[in-house]
Amino acid sequence: MKTYLKKIWVWGLLLVFVFDVSGCVKPYRIHPELKERQKDIFTAAVVDPEVEAYLLTFQGDQKRMHEVIPVMQNVTVDEINLTLEKKGYIVQRLDLTEENLNANPDLRSALFNSRKLFLKSINDINKRKKKKFTYSIGSDVNIFAEESDADMLIFVREDGVKKSSGEVMKDVVKNVLIAAAFAVVGGTYVGSSQSHATVVHIAAVDSNDGALLWYVNNASYNNYDPSNERHMKSLVKSLIKYLPESANKNKLRITEKEKDKIIESPEIVSEKDMQQAGKEGVEGKTHTIGVAAPLQAE
Repeated sequence: MKTYLKKIWVWGLLLVFVFDVSGCVKPYRIHPELKERQKDIFTAAVVDPEVEAYLLTFQGDQKRMHEVIPVMQNVTVDEINLTLEKKGYIVQRLDLTEENLNANPDLRSALFNSRKLFLKSINDINKRKKKKFTYSIGSDVNIFAEESDADMLIFVREDGVKKSSGEVMKDVVKNVLIAAAFAVVGGTYVGSSQSHATVVHIAAVDSNDGALLWYVNNASYNNYDPSNERHMKSLVKSLIKYLPESANKNKLRITEKEKDKIIESPEIVSEKDMQQAGKEGVEGKTHTIGVAAPLQAE
C-alpha cells in the first residue's frame, strides 16, 4: 500500500513539473479546423473588451473601479492590434461607441448576446464540456463582420480585483474575499500574499459562424494589478503572442464583387505583366489569383 501511494505521489510531482515548465504544454486551445479556415482570413477586428474591475475592502464590499476600466480596455485593444499587424493581419476597426450602438439596436443586441455566449463558452471550456475544441458564440457575430469587414474577430474578457490601500487583513480573510470576487471566472485562487489579481481571456472568432478558432487565458498565473498599465500591457502581450500568424501574410484580399469584375473584364493581363506594373508604380495593387486587370487595393 505504501509503495502504491509513493508511486501516486511521484507521478503527481511529474505532472506538476510538466505543466509548470514553460513550453512543455501549449497554453492555448485551437479549433480542429483552424488551419483550413485560416486560408480565408485576411482581416481582423477587436471587439471592445468586456471588463470588470473591483476594489475590495476589509468589510468585503466590492467597489467598481470606473476610472480603471477604460484604461484596461484601451491598453488591451492597442496591444492586440499591434500584434495583429505584426502577424500579418489587416486590422479593421469595429465601431461600438455608445453613439453607434444607440443608432443601431441590432448591433447592441448582438454585442450583448455574443458577450453572454462568450462568457458561457469560457466556463464550458474550464469545465472541459467538449472533447474537441468546437465551441461557438453563435451567428450574432455576423453583424460585426458586416460593420468592420473583418474575417476574424477578437473577443476579450477581463476581470480584475485589487485590495484597498492601507487595509490590514489576515491571510484567511484576504483569501475568502478575493477568491469570492473571482468566482465568476472559474473560482481562480489568489494567494494570501497577493493584493491584486487579473484574469484575461482572449479568443479569435470566425466572423462567419462564431466558432472559437483559438483561445488563451492566464488563469494559472494572475498576479497582475488591473490599475497598472505596465502590468496590463505585459499580461495582454504575454497571451496574444500565441495567436497564429496570418496564413495570408503579404497577400491581397479580394472580395466576391471584385472576382466578378475580373471575370467580366475584357482586358486580360498576364500575372507577369501585373507584377511588372506594380513595380513601375501603376496606381492600385494586383491580386495574383490568375490573369486579370490590376485591381484597386481595399
